[in-house]
Amino acid sequence: MDLLLELGTLAFASRLKRLSDFGMQGTLDVYKFYNVDFEPRFFPLFYYLSQKGEASIMELAENLNVTHPAIIQIAKDLEKKGFIISKKSAEDARKRNLKLSKKGKTLLPILQKIWAEIRAMNDEIIDKREHNIMIAIKEIEDVWAEKNYLERFKEFHKIM
Repeated sequence: MDLLLELGTLAFASRLKRLSDFGMQGTLDVYKFYNVDFEPRFFPLFYYLSQKGEASIMELAENLNVTHPAIIQIAKDLEKKGFIISKKSAEDARKRNLKLSKKGKTLLPILQKIWAEIRAMNDEIIDKREHNIMIAIKEIEDVWAEKNYLERFKEFHKIM
């Protein structure tokens, strides 16, 4: 029995979380397979810095569409591992800019190889399905970007 499956759309977010957890754990297992000390939750921030060179906390939060506290926590963990460094912004001393450290830059080619393999496998899995989940996820994200969940809930139930 799979209660979440039986609950249908009531368990929509729980099913997405379960799918996310499955993917995150699988990716962590791949990093471990390659003996790479890296976590899937580091990926978006690390990747962004690998492409942009340097970014502020605000820029990262805006471009990754996550909260400042989330960026700060991941950045702290990446700094502890020595993968990124933080420095005060030249324009505004209140702001911190992040960039890959020497250790992070050394790790990057190894991660790029792993990411290419993960992408190829994920493409194969997704492309062989009847429906493209990436398109469906984007559609749902767009709906929630128009109006947040609570606003939509109140409107649906005519609660103001």
